[in-house]
Amino acid sequence: MTDATDTAQRGPAAGSPPGDAPLLTLEALRVDFKTDDGWVTAVDGLDYTLKRSGTLGIVGESGSGKSVTNLAVMRLLPPRVSRIGGRVIFEGRDLLGRPESAMRELRGGKIAMIFQDPMTSLNPFLRIDVQLVEVLRTHAKMSKSEAEGRALAMLERVGIPGAASRFRSYPHEFSGGMRQ
Repeated sequence: MTDATDTAQRGPAAGSPPGDAPLLTLEALRVDFKTDDGWVTAVDGLDYTLKRSGTLGIVGESGSGKSVTNLAVMRLLPPRVSRIGGRVIFEGRDLLGRPESAMRELRGGKIAMIFQDPMTSLNPFLRIDVQLVEVLRTHAKMSKSEAEGRALAMLERVGIPGAASRFRSYPHEFSGGMRQ
């Protein structure tokens, strides 16, 4: 007899087309936060499956748990004041049981998050090139010159006007849409 954890870590059945395999599955996701009065539940029993070829929109009013859900998936919530329950299965592995070192390798490379407020997501004291190059060197294991070339190509690809001349700009010199 196999348990669900074993099945999740093995991934899709042999012979299944890769496009049919779930990329991300949440099972009974629960997120609680510690307060002075005890624990408060922010997300309670969320289930969903995202196929490799799929698109998923998470819609809800302010404070409904959209950002908390995604921060929990990425394990970016502070562990001293939050607890995450259920299962978060990404590419056949439960992320909630993975060591932090394994999560650091996944973040930014295989799984990433675009934060709601791009102005506060970027360090206002560091130029754009420094921040993009750091991410690429950390997650893609590139040399500095490779990372600079790739970062500039990324700015051009997303349509930043005058990307080469704006490459060494600070975040406040970009519009909100450009920062995002």
